[in-house]
Amino acid sequence: MSKNGNKTKEKVEVEKNSSDTEELKKRCQEFEDKYKRALADYQNLEKRIKEDKANWIQMANRELLSRLLPVVDTLILAAKHTQDEGIKVTLRQFLQVLENEGMVRIKTEGEIFDPNKMEAVATSSGKDGVVTEEIRPGFLLNGQLIRVAQVKVGRSQN
Repeated sequence: MSKNGNKTKEKVEVEKNSSDTEELKKRCQEFEDKYKRALADYQNLEKRIKEDKANWIQMANRELLSRLLPVVDTLILAAKHTQDEGIKVTLRQFLQVLENEGMVRIKTEGEIFDPNKMEAVATSSGKDGVVTEEIRPGFLLNGQLIRVAQVKVGRSQN
């Protein structure tokens, strides 16, 4: 074969290598794209699992704290009807523990009646629409209503 034949053969070989290289680059890009998608999916899964775990913990805390409210009610009644300082200290400590967990007692007495947080169970003489007495305390947990407060609301005698 002549020099022209070798050059043609070399040219064909170079073109073949070039096309193989392009094919490999495409496949490499496809694998890189798949890797990036898989990594993003995994990171999203981790984030979702973390959020779900936090929600489960919050729901469990909410359930437990809700079941403790009758105990608080009993302590509040006991503190109202006794001079025993031990009960009053216990109540303050219990309310502090609840507050540390994000549970806050709704302020009622002397406040304007709020139907979103309070339930009027009776009326009494007093300024219209102002809570005169708390019958049962209400609580918020991390800003969400756990239990409405039962109150007496003032009504002027006209």
